[in-house]
Amino acid sequence: MAVRKKTWFPWDYAGPVGAVVLWILLTSFGVGHQSLSHLIEIPITLLFALLALYLRVFLIDRIIGSPRANSLAVVVVALAFTVTLRLFMPFLPE
Repeated sequence: MAVRKKTWFPWDYAGPVGAVVLWILLTSFGVGHQSLSHLIEIPITLLFALLALYLRVFLIDRIIGSPRANSLAVVVVALAFTVTLRLFMPFLPE
């Protein structure tokens, strides 16, 4: 739908992919708790980013008429969610 309407931008891929890459970078630098149990954060992050992207395409772009700004906002929200999740997820025992 977004491709047909020409509202799909190259950075739309950065939401889901960038969120997972950011999680890996944050983990490798020791941000947050370090445990194998925290691998559950990867699907949580990916699902949130994909849900935000779908909401943008099917709902937000219809309500607010600026798809470029909406797209950038969704990427920023997905990356901010990743950082927030990594910082505030409680310790999960293995």
